[in-house]
Amino acid sequence: MKGLLLALYCVIIVILSACSGPMESFIEYAPPPPAARQEVVPLVYPAEPPEPAAVADALPDAADESLGADDEGAISDFSVTQDGTEINMPDADLYIYGHYIEENEVRYRSFLEAYPDLSTESSLALVNINADYGYYNGISAISNPESLLVLCNKNHQLPIEYIPEKVSVIKGTSYTLREEAAEAFELMREAMKDGLGLPLVVVSAYRDYTYQENLYRKYFASDGERADTYSARAGHSEHQTGLAVDLLHKSSSGSLRGAGFQHTAQYAWMQSHAHQYGFILRYPEGSESITGYRFEPWHWRYIGVEDATRMFEEGFATFEEYIGTVYATSTPV
Repeated sequence: MKGLLLALYCVIIVILSACSGPMESFIEYAPPPPAARQEVVPLVYPAEPPEPAAVADALPDAADESLGADDEGAISDFSVTQDGTEINMPDADLYIYGHYIEENEVRYRSFLEAYPDLSTESSLALVNINADYGYYNGISAISNPESLLVLCNKNHQLPIEYIPEKVSVIKGTSYTLREEAAEAFELMREAMKDGLGLPLVVVSAYRDYTYQENLYRKYFASDGERADTYSARAGHSEHQTGLAVDLLHKSSSGSLRGAGFQHTAQYAWMQSHAHQYGFILRYPEGSESITGYRFEPWHWRYIGVEDATRMFEEGFATFEEYIGTVYATSTPV
């Protein structure tokens, strides 16, 4: 009798297992939206700085005729052979660029050789901010977190304990930003409402280190390393600076919708006017390999009117390129 009951019990367990599916289906978590699963292939920068001799020995002497001197002093291209290997070294006269730093010369050469499709200007700028070391390699501790121009990304980390000194609640929300960013955002939102008659909905602003740590862990648990293309690791999130805000829009029915924000009138308005209030689109489309993140039309960063306007007028696509170019030899204050 006992054997019969045991056999019946096993049959019931098998049937229930087949009907219910794998146990993992009972785990509750909030996976990222479908758009977050886009494939982003970042530049695979060298994990370590290149050996100086490796590139320095390959450079021709100043008197080498292969340089092809220009009467106008323009940039010239040249190639040299080392151990029978042809090495292309475009834009030889790097010092003519205003953001050239002599001590980075060897790294510039190595980076230009590895990524010939990047412009020389951008390449120098990226090396200046240590992007050539690779994502989450060669990390620098941020020493000026209160600066409006603080560069917080995959190579620059905020202190665990950092909390903005003065924050304000954004009117009509429960979210906070640094005082100057909150005031500028409210002015921008009112201007948009007056001009378009359309609202902006804040869905995220200041987030502390612990909040970001838990958020990244959740995404990593569901998406693995792909989470790095849409979520920042703790200490590397702009939201911890209190200068970044995530936005959505309201549909006619009043429900919130984030997908397709780049196709809205609000987004088009911000593309043309956000700089007038000190905001920039932080992770633009087409710059994934530079920022390390997929296109995020909802993520806007406050850097102040002067610098935001300069970025807009001079056509800088990313904040990384702007800082690495304009502030290459000075510390933003």
